[in-house]
Amino acid sequence: MVDFATLDFDFDKDLTKNFFKCANIIVIQEEKSMLYDTHMHTRFSGDSDAAPEDMIKAAREKGLTGLCFTDHLDIDYREEPHLFDLDFEKYFREMPVIKEKNESDDFHIGIGIEMGLQPYLAPKHHELLKKYDFDFVIGSVHVINGYDPYYENFYKNINVRDAYRTYFDQVLENIRAFDEYDTLGHLDYVVRYGLKYFGSPAADCPFEVYRSQIEKILRHLIMHGKSLEVNTGAFRYGMSEPNPSYQILQFYYDLGGRDITLGADAHEPKDVGIAFDTVVPRLKKIGFEYFNVYNNRVPVKMQL
Repeated sequence: MVDFATLDFDFDKDLTKNFFKCANIIVIQEEKSMLYDTHMHTRFSGDSDAAPEDMIKAAREKGLTGLCFTDHLDIDYREEPHLFDLDFEKYFREMPVIKEKNESDDFHIGIGIEMGLQPYLAPKHHELLKKYDFDFVIGSVHVINGYDPYYENFYKNINVRDAYRTYFDQVLENIRAFDEYDTLGHLDYVVRYGLKYFGSPAADCPFEVYRSQIEKILRHLIMHGKSLEVNTGAFRYGMSEPNPSYQILQFYYDLGGRDITLGADAHEPKDVGIAFDTVVPRLKKIGFEYFNVYNNRVPVKMQL
């Protein structure tokens, strides 16, 4: 990537007008942060009724510079079959029209997807990504041995510690099986719901207990040029940290990881950009200077 700061290059201060045309360069904006929410769901997802237009309105009202829609695709979701099937034809018929009507020089809209990874689905996901042109692909692990940690059934006949170990093992297996995602979604997603069902301290996730598993995941991301999502959806559940936790994010940074994405995982307008004002200063304190926004699957670095 090329850093504008090293070039003798006079460019318009309104960088948002041009940066997506130059998707292989780092964009530096010194005067203020240009925050994007790159994880949100709409009526195209089985767990949301939100109109895309309302999400756009909320993002603008909250001072964001852009967003990316990432509606769910979870094939073979046994808890509620077909809940997270995505109607691709309808999605790509309607979303580009919504984008064209609502995008402007100072506000950008991406069309992405959140793919629920399971190792045996890798060939099917590959074919779908060959057929459809997304700006951004989140790879998330929602299903472990047929069960989603969102539901209490996942925790039957297993203690919380073993549930977490199983989850992290499956995350690693998934990202080894499938490489065509851009960012790994909510790495410690399981903790969000472990705490919901069992509370603290029973469902806390002591970093040292899972350090070796987490390290393998993070090193894999770094080695393969993937981003790590900072998902602020946890704040909707009363948590005080994003997924993954600040400790994991610090560990990622210490390992050499610099590529992150920001997403609120909003399913309704009020949650767009939730807790960004809390999380961004902590990310800067860790050492992160940039986050990635993707256009046509190419990362653009934006200053935090």
